[in-house]
Formats: sequence, structure tokens, C-alpha cells
Amino acid sequence: MDQQMALTWGLCYMALVALCWGHGVTEAEETVPLKTLQCYNDYTNHIICSWADTEDAQGLINMTLYHQLEKKQPVSCELSEELMWSECPSSHRCVPRRCVIPYTRFSITNEDYYSFRPDSDLGIQLMVPLAQNVQPPLPKNVSISSSEDRFLLEWSVSLGDAQVSWLSSKDIEFEVAYKRLQDSWEDAYSLHTSKFQVNFEPKLFLPNSIYAARVRTRLSPGSSLSGRPSRWSPEVHWDSQPGDKAQPQNLQCFFDGIQSLHCSWEVWTQTTGSVSFGLFYRPSPVAPEEKCSPVVKEPPGASVYTRYHCSLPVPEPSAHSQYTVSVKHLEQGKFIMSYNHIQMEPPTLNLTKNRDSYSLHWETQKMAYSFIEHTFQVQYKKKSDSWEDSKTENLDRAHSMDLSQLEPDTSYCARVRVKPISNYDGIWSKWSEEYTWKTDWVMPTLWIVLILVFLILTLLLILRFGCVSVYRTYRKWKEKIPNPSKSLLFQDGGKGLWPPGSMAAFATKNPALQGPQSRLLAEQQGTKRRRSWTVAFEPLP
Repeated sequence: MDQQMALTWGLCYMALVALCWGHGVTEAEETVPLKTLQCYNDYTNHIICSWADTEDAQGLINMTLYHQLEKKQPVSCELSEELMWSECPSSHRCVPRRCVIPYTRFSITNEDYYSFRPDSDLGIQLMVPLAQNVQPPLPKNVSISSSEDRFLLEWSVSLGDAQVSWLSSKDIEFEVAYKRLQDSWEDAYSLHTSKFQVNFEPKLFLPNSIYAARVRTRLSPGSSLSGRPSRWSPEVHWDSQPGDKAQPQNLQCFFDGIQSLHCSWEVWTQTTGSVSFGLFYRPSPVAPEEKCSPVVKEPPGASVYTRYHCSLPVPEPSAHSQYTVSVKHLEQGKFIMSYNHIQMEPPTLNLTKNRDSYSLHWETQKMAYSFIEHTFQVQYKKKSDSWEDSKTENLDRAHSMDLSQLEPDTSYCARVRVKPISNYDGIWSKWSEEYTWKTDWVMPTLWIVLILVFLILTLLLILRFGCVSVYRTYRKWKEKIPNPSKSLLFQDGGKGLWPPGSMAAFATKNPALQGPQSRLLAEQQGTKRRRSWTVAFEPLP
């Protein structure tokens, strides 16, 4: 039984030592020397260790390696050029060292222990009187609820814990801090209470805002204990009561005690582009109201409100110790000259067609003064195109415009606008209603040229084949006319039909004609003769 008890206690002791040892090793492994330490031996007469320390710690502290088998012994080490069996952590610059430990008592049961110690004693010590170093517990379960006329903030603190058994509800109080969510805790409002809840009236909060609150525990002034407050509880958030967002709010003024009164106020950011506010003040109730200038606008942040600042001069604080300050809407305006801010009504647009062209006509609305002159801007385009691709013409003192070079059989759109010129000015009127029309179909010039070429070629072909046909017809007709010269009776001049004397006498009565006309005449006479001869022919006896 005694042996079993001894064994049990031995095992428990070893387990406790192992836990403590393991915890110590875990803590030691955080250091660079222990991370880089590696030792190898020849299992005969020496051990070689390699490790490194950080370069940043060299000027502050020197670490020494200790080897322990039966008792701890310091090891002499020298600087080395590199680590032998490990690497320096990437976040540090290391200074390697090499150590040679003479040793001959190697055994399979030996377990060498290595550690590092600084050359100087490092540590700190404090005497802690418990009653004078009390930090009360943190408030828990912080919550807020709202009703029609109040906001209720509640929390709880556990006082039954053994660690705070000295504390009672009389020894503690609570500090409550609250602010708008966008403000810093340095500008927060605070209050103290001995209760576990606080009632907030709505008038403490600006409307349409989000607020945050936190609580911490403090030792009350009448407590016999001393110390410091607890940590702050987690924040709780809530929405304040609704209100008129257009109204300026959070007007605050603080006197610097010398000669300036610094004031600030806030305006809902969405209204700053529409309404301007100014700061006005009276040094006394009977003094005239003055305007503060200049007003400085803070850059808008994550808040839905925009803050403004202005500083008031306080030349005589003793004579005027109470200022009346107010934020009011600023009436702003500007002068606009009517004669150079004219925008006329859009003109009325029409179209007329001439023989070969189109013309746009427009009329403007009659004005009170007929001598005001106008300029017009006319745009026209194909109906399928956009107005950005349209043709634009600017015309002064004109009410019509001829359109040329329009494509045939195409739909077009046109529009016009007007503004005054000369001694009057303004902006362009709105565009007139679009006028749409379609041009007539016209034969293209190329077609006309092609048709003319075709007709000319056709005519030439007709003339060619017509002349050939007429010539052939003429020849056929000519061949059908009787010709005595082709008869056998008249061959060799008709010598076989006439006596020699008769022919000679006949020939002397018709002298030969000379020249080119003689041939034609001779032929005609010959023909007549042949015809007459044919009629007068009588057979010979």
C-alpha cells in the first residue's frame, strides 16, 4: 500500500513537473536564442552547440548559454560567421555563436538541459496592499429601453465573487458616459450614480441622432478602499427622438477667458445645399444685433450633420458678461438684368418647294418691342441620322433658308431656334417642332448618261444596218430595170443591126460632150436613144 501511494505521488509529481516544464519550454521557445539552439556531440569527448541572438539586443543585454546535467554550468561561446544547423527567423537580424563543451560522460539515460540567462539580474518587484489597489468589477448586461418620455439605461455588477468579497454596494458607484455616435468620447457627457440604472430625459439628446453610452464601476468617495475604476463596458446604441431635420441644432459657445467667444452649430447635411445659416449675437439685450464672420465649415464626414464654427470678439468681458447668440436663416439674392436674360418662344417652321429645290421658312412670336433683332440656328438632317450628325446653319436677321444638295427620294427633318442679338442677349429658345418631308424622286445623272449612250449606240446600229438594207434594195431595183446594153442585139455597138452609113450619119448629128457632165448626159441620151431605137425598130428587108 505504501509503495502504491509512493508510486502514485511520484507519478503526480512527475506530471506536475512535466506540465510546468512544458509551460516553461513553451515560453522559452518564444526567444530567438532558444529557437536557433542546436547541439550535436561525437559521443566521445565533446559537444558542439550553435545558436544566435538578435542584433538589436546586443547593446542592451548579453545572453549566456548554460548546460545542465547534474548542475548548471555556463558555456563559453565565440562569435561565428553562420548558424550551423538552423536559420535565423525572418523578422530578426541574428548574431551567430558557436560553443564547444568538453564532455565524456555520455549515456543513453542522460538528458542534457540547456538554457539561457542574461548577465545581469533582470526583474521588478512590487508590494501590493490589497485595500489600496482595488479595481471593481466591470458592469455587465448593459441595455437601454425607450418609452414616450424617457430612455432607461440599466446594467448589473456581480459582487458575490470571492475576488471582490471586500466590496459592497456602499463601496462602489457608477460613471455613465454618453455621446452621439459620430462624436469622440473625449467630448462625451458623463454623470455619476450609485444605482444600477439611469433615466434620460429626451431633452438631453439632439433629435434624429444615434447615441452611444457606456458604464464603468468606480470606488465611491466614502469607501475605505482605494484603487482605480473598472474598464468600460461595451457600448450600447439607440436612436433619439425624431424632430425637424431642417432646423439647425447643437448650438454651443465657450469663452476662452480672454477676448473670444467660440461658437459652433450643426445643420442637416442634406439641407446645406438649399439653405444658408449665419450666426448673430448681441453683447447686451439693448445692443443692436451683429453678424459673426467668417463662418468656417468643417469637411463632412460620416455624420448626417455638418458642423460650422465662428468666433465672436469680446472686447470688454466685464462690461458685457452675457451674450445672446442665435443661428438664423440668411436671406440671399442676386440682381438679374432682364434685357440680357431673354429666352424667346420657339419659332414656327414651314417648308415650301420650288422647281428644283426646297426652302425653309419660320416665324417668331411677336415681342413687345419689334425693333429687337434675332439670330437663328437651323439644323436639318436625314430622318435616320441623329441630331449630332446634322448640318447646322447660323443666320442673323433671316426668316428663310434654301436647302440645296438634298438627295432625291429621301426623308429629311429640320428644326430651328432663336435668340436676341445686338443690344439684347439671352439664351437659345427651345427647338421648334421638327418638320419632316420627303424629297421627290429624280433620275440620277448616271442613269441619264447611260441611257443616252445606249440610245446613241442603238441609233448608230440602226443607221448602219438601215443603210446596208437600203443599198441592197436599190441594187435589186436597179437590176430589175431593162437595159439594152445587156441584150445580144446591141453588143459591139449594134453593128449587126445598122448599116454602116446610117450609124455614121446619126453619130455626126450628136457631137460628143466634154467633161464629167458629158458622161451623165451621154448615158441619159443613150438611154433615150435606146428607148427610141426600140420604138423605131423595123426589120430589114
